[in-house]
Amino acid sequence: MTRRTRRGVPVPVLAAWALAPAIMMAGAWQYAEANVPPTTTTTTTTLPPPPRAELATPLFSYRRHPSPIADRVAASATARAVAAQVERFEDEIPDGSCVRVVDGDTVIADIRPDLPLIPASNEKLIIAAVALEVLGPDHRFRTELQSPRPVGGVIPGDVYLIGGGDPVLRTADVPDPLRYPAFNTTALEPLVDQLAVLGITEIQGDIVGDGSRYDDEFRVPEWGDDITNVDAGPYDALLVNDGLIGRGNYGLNPSRSAARVFFDLAAARGITITGAAANRDRPVDADLTTLALVESLPLDDVLVEMLHTSDNNTAEMLVKEIGFVRSGDGTRPAGLEQVRAVLADWDVPLAGVELRDGSGLSRDNRLTCRALTSVLAAAPPGLVDVLPVAGRDGTLATQFLGTDAEGRLQAKTGTLTGVKALTGTQPAGDGRPVDFSVVMNGEGVDDPAVHLPVWTAVIDLIGDYPIVIDPDVDRFTPR
Repeated sequence: MTRRTRRGVPVPVLAAWALAPAIMMAGAWQYAEANVPPTTTTTTTTLPPPPRAELATPLFSYRRHPSPIADRVAASATARAVAAQVERFEDEIPDGSCVRVVDGDTVIADIRPDLPLIPASNEKLIIAAVALEVLGPDHRFRTELQSPRPVGGVIPGDVYLIGGGDPVLRTADVPDPLRYPAFNTTALEPLVDQLAVLGITEIQGDIVGDGSRYDDEFRVPEWGDDITNVDAGPYDALLVNDGLIGRGNYGLNPSRSAARVFFDLAAARGITITGAAANRDRPVDADLTTLALVESLPLDDVLVEMLHTSDNNTAEMLVKEIGFVRSGDGTRPAGLEQVRAVLADWDVPLAGVELRDGSGLSRDNRLTCRALTSVLAAAPPGLVDVLPVAGRDGTLATQFLGTDAEGRLQAKTGTLTGVKALTGTQPAGDGRPVDFSVVMNGEGVDDPAVHLPVWTAVIDLIGDYPIVIDPDVDRFTPR
């Protein structure tokens, strides 16, 4: 029997059968995917800025650098605003007057600043400044008692009361008759108390007043009869109670008057005095010992008294003390020469400046607003501190009440017939110190109706300072 052989299936056919399910699945997946909706997405589109018009400003125009020109224009506008404020009161200032207002090196107002004018008591500002420089704020004036050495409580000879230039030496029993009484004074009574402590019971000689530290010019000759002893003088290196020896009575010689006052004090304490009150210089060869002494308060306290009460005697004695300390010559001319030398050292402009006394009573004195403000800038720092405060004390106690200057402005006044002056410092609107000087000469300027509007305008100007107009850079940017 013949066996039949079985024929095999070809390989390609087998492969096709194997792939058939996969092909069918792939087709189903593609069909399913084709029916799934596509994923939704959000797209933000940023549009470019709209085109700018082409700038017409030339490349080299100042508008390409606007800040400097904006600054200059703003500064010019500021200057015009300040000038307009000054013009508001310029017409009120008499022709024979000056005004100067300065912020350091910046001039705020300048009206005839170099016109030489009668300064009245603004002269004392000059003397105070130079005294601080020459004598120093801690300087004290010493008054001494010298005599032969006591033996058993007895002084065998004269007792010398030696003046050291103390302008405010006083006794408690003599009231000061002036409108602004002296304060920060030096009491004379402790000299007698020290004699009592030493056990002194008898003085076999005179009580001698010695004012030889200064010369014997007891008042300024050119003052004339209009200036009485109530105003100033007679003064010397030894001066007690401004020279008063009784109610309303002034002695002709200050040193003798002082000796008489001390004589009475010692006698009242039970000390026997065989001689009298006298005045003469100590013998240069005398063997004397110091029995007692009193010293004044420091100079800055004495200057507070002088500037707050406008004390004429104090100012005149300071002139002589400046001369004595700087040159050994206690005279008015020597003192004023030294004052001028100090001002020159400070670079104070002295054109037209005439110094004839220390108090400002002389109508031959001349100062300028430029010189006065320059002294404020150059003087030792303590000068402003000793000036009266507006609405608070001294000659300014009743001035500027209810204004921005009250309690803030510090200045020295000056008054004579036909003269009114005010020089000092006031904080500006931002607190910085601004120096000023107003000196008015002319008929009627000492009338408040004339000078107060000018003073008020000046302090208002300072109160509004600094006037600042900000630069407007956008105004000058390229177009």
